[in-house]
Amino acid sequence: MTHSILTPLSVLLTSLALSACAVHPNGPDTVATPAQQQALAELEQDYNAGNYAQVARTVGLSATLQTAPPSVYIPAMKLQAFSYCLQKITYQCERSFDRLLERYPDFDLAPSERNHPMWGPVFSKAKAK
Repeated sequence: MTHSILTPLSVLLTSLALSACAVHPNGPDTVATPAQQQALAELEQDYNAGNYAQVARTVGLSATLQTAPPSVYIPAMKLQAFSYCLQKITYQCERSFDRLLERYPDFDLAPSERNHPMWGPVFSKAKAK
């Protein structure tokens, strides 16, 4: 009799533990891995060097960046959006902001970024959706 009570309890506790992990895989307490930090550093170097096409491509293809916690994912997506805008690929710029806002609806650009003539209006349009 005791065995039948413990089994459902252990199943419930295991399910709760697993669901907690599934709900918050990149929650605020998640620390970026060294690989994720390195990928962001390399991305920033490419952006600062004016390699905008490379930045946009890297973010889109990098599982390391796409699965990163907010401390890495948000700046990576911003750099991708900025890169598309600087290449005058407005649709892709907006899509990058859309993806960022889908994951983090409360995200906003800094005032200096919001006022940028190339990506400020595109971000405002994405944010208004």
